[in-house]
Amino acid sequence: MGVRIYKNEPLSKHTSFKIGGPADYLLEIPSEKSLMEFLKNSSNEKIFILGGGTNVLFCDEGFRGIIVKLTGDFEKFSFCQNKLICGASANLSAVLRECAKRNLSGLECCAGIPGTVGGAVFGNAGDKDCGICGAVFSIDIVNNMYKELIDRKKLVCEYRKTNISGIITNVNFLLTQSERNGILREILDSKIYKRRQTQPIGIPNAGCVFKNPTGESAGKLIDLAGLKGTKIGGAKISEIHANFIVNENNAKASDVLDLINMVKRKIKNIFGIALQEEIRVIKE
Repeated sequence: MGVRIYKNEPLSKHTSFKIGGPADYLLEIPSEKSLMEFLKNSSNEKIFILGGGTNVLFCDEGFRGIIVKLTGDFEKFSFCQNKLICGASANLSAVLRECAKRNLSGLECCAGIPGTVGGAVFGNAGDKDCGICGAVFSIDIVNNMYKELIDRKKLVCEYRKTNISGIITNVNFLLTQSERNGILREILDSKIYKRRQTQPIGIPNAGCVFKNPTGESAGKLIDLAGLKGTKIGGAKISEIHANFIVNENNAKASDVLDLINMVKRKIKNIFGIALQEEIRVIKE
């Protein structure tokens, strides 16, 4: 059915962190039909759905189960007037560029954020002011081998989290027609430029490591604690943005986790604030 199967696949090849041991199996599934067939025959398996791998840290021992990447049909997206229909694995940056060409507003909060549409919706990705779920009209998911439609009324969106459980297959957005031609391209370019000036680009990382506490900036707290540039093994707290940990020299997941735990202890001791991870740490 077009499924590609990889055995003992290094997960470091599938994440922006370039870290992670082997998965027992990694499957690339290209259609809803093949996805349903796979789920029907794997009810006892441990499964993890991997999007773009841009906010995930896999452990050094790898993953004892099946990693699933949705490809093919799930990478497509289309427009119908001001509606946008996206497969879960549609490239978020490509979708935003096409929205700008059509002067359709609603997803600018994700400018410069890598990854897939499904992953962005699952974690309500965005900037400090808003998240992508604000433009969602409905979501198609598969849960326990049953297809389900979640409309906007059933979707609970919070800062970097949602109530979605199951496998996102498609996302439907309701966008707004911009009155000024070219203004969205200017907005996207401006946001992308700002991210490139204030974030470590060109070195493996998984984006912001910690969620911003209410009324605070995690990066600022880490900077004030004097932790910029701190290294453990091959991992380092970025000197450009303190809420980023970079894989500077063949870092292990254990190096990153040790840095995360050290930062959490320091910030708790100095400021009395308990930081929470924004990246997803997937253990063996």
